[in-house]
Amino acid sequence: MKKFSLLVFVLTLAVGSLQAQHKITRLGFEVRGDWQYDSSIGEPDRLNHSAFEGKFANFRMDGTLSENLTYSFRYRLHKVQSDPFAATDWATLTYSTDRWELAGGKQVVAIGGYEYDRAPIDIYFASEYWHQIACYQFGVSAAYKLGDKVGSKLLGQLCQSPYDFAGQGLYAYNFMYMSNYSLSSLNLLEYAPGKFVGYVALGAKDSFGPVSVELDAMYRKDLAVERGDSFSLMADVAWRASDKFNVFTHASYDVNRSLVMHDPTVLPGTDMWHAGGGVEYFPMGTGDVRLHAAASYAFGDGLGALHDGDMMFQMGLTWRFNIIK
Repeated sequence: MKKFSLLVFVLTLAVGSLQAQHKITRLGFEVRGDWQYDSSIGEPDRLNHSAFEGKFANFRMDGTLSENLTYSFRYRLHKVQSDPFAATDWATLTYSTDRWELAGGKQVVAIGGYEYDRAPIDIYFASEYWHQIACYQFGVSAAYKLGDKVGSKLLGQLCQSPYDFAGQGLYAYNFMYMSNYSLSSLNLLEYAPGKFVGYVALGAKDSFGPVSVELDAMYRKDLAVERGDSFSLMADVAWRASDKFNVFTHASYDVNRSLVMHDPTVLPGTDMWHAGGGVEYFPMGTGDVRLHAAASYAFGDGLGALHDGDMMFQMGLTWRFNIIK
């Protein structure tokens, strides 16, 4: 509690100083708390477990330092640690021109797919891959804006590998295409010196009136092994019934047929489905306050975050306190 109070005090002083010198374009806090019921055949200690839980408490700040220089910062207040970067999702400085964006700092690893891209506070249940990927890493990136009607952008990124758990100095080489309808990438993620897992990650999105559809397909291949394919499929369908109601379904399927563990995101022997749905209610007609109820069920073979027979039901409240937006 003392660390949290000190952090809030320091942030308040920093914000006051920035307001006096530079333009802040976004400043706020977001909090989510749930009541969640879990039941799992595969994990007896989780059988019929329920609790009220604080899920997220985030601080977000974006702004401009000059005409071409911007910054973006998000910190998880509920994960305050001795290493401040351990709880920092991103802290990025970006230099922009009409066509180019050059950025450095802690960033989101540029991997395609809409489930992967969604903010964790807006995720109620997800794929095995989403649970395991370490998606925030230090690195540099360059993006070229294509200038078409769908907001296309090509991005190249060099960053620390999400598989570098032991601090060996491993890297990831990421190439991504982004538009209003696609988030797709080619990736080389180093898991040992000179050894890589290659990704092809495809994400497609479209809307049909009040219905939106997101489809992701990810293929992963250990380039040092002839056999042992690994892939994930994700799908999300949402119906925005009104400004205040959103109904959604989500499903995923993760497979790893390898006999050796080089891809820690989806362990060898995994063959896991996860599906469910829910409803969101926005009493103010905006995203500032949200009530939700969601349920999901997992079945198949898995030794990671998901197990056969995992069942979840949750109800929760999210609120965003935006000072500037």
